[in-house]
Amino acid sequence: MTGVLVVDDHPIVLAGLAALIESDGGLELVAAVRSAADALAVTARPDIALLDLRLPDGDGITLGAQLKRRWPGLRAVLFTMHADDQSVIRSLGSGLDGYLLKDSDPDDVLAAIHSAARGTLVLGRGTQAAVIAAAAAAPPPAVLAALDSRDLEILELLAQGLPTGQVAARLFLAPKTIRNRVSDMLAKLGVATREEAIALGRAGGLGRAKA
Repeated sequence: MTGVLVVDDHPIVLAGLAALIESDGGLELVAAVRSAADALAVTARPDIALLDLRLPDGDGITLGAQLKRRWPGLRAVLFTMHADDQSVIRSLGSGLDGYLLKDSDPDDVLAAIHSAARGTLVLGRGTQAAVIAAAAAAPPPAVLAALDSRDLEILELLAQGLPTGQVAARLFLAPKTIRNRVSDMLAKLGVATREEAIALGRAGGLGRAKA
């Protein structure tokens, strides 16, 4: 059973999320609170924290980082109506584990919670473009740290704009090997597309030699 903490200062949203979580047999609502102070006062350890970006006494990004320091292994996901580039990248750069928009379908929200619980970086509909657009900012170091040296070599060349064939030639590998490595890399990064992986690589400083 995955325990979920929900933090949102809008009573209707809070009640809706609480009901949604309780409707899922694999999830357990640990607490539903309306402020950062109330969240920090929760004593039962959740596995997932679903956080509004703007709270009356702080913001979800700062709160998420605080909760992750308090409970190592906690997965913190923002749930907000704001998808501006700066907020998306700041949340990932602060080590948070996902960013969802409040217009997401209920089934997508539940799927995202389960994905985050499995350790996947969650980027909801409408946020992938923000990651790509804001790729000059730093991603969470843990994301790129999941890649081995060969992955980083491949991502460096992809971030420079090289197609698969040229990457393969540079590294003396078969194109199929590159494609397979890229598929594995997407899983390690917790993203769905090659473009998102390249964006995170560029955000981490890769590919700048030919940017």
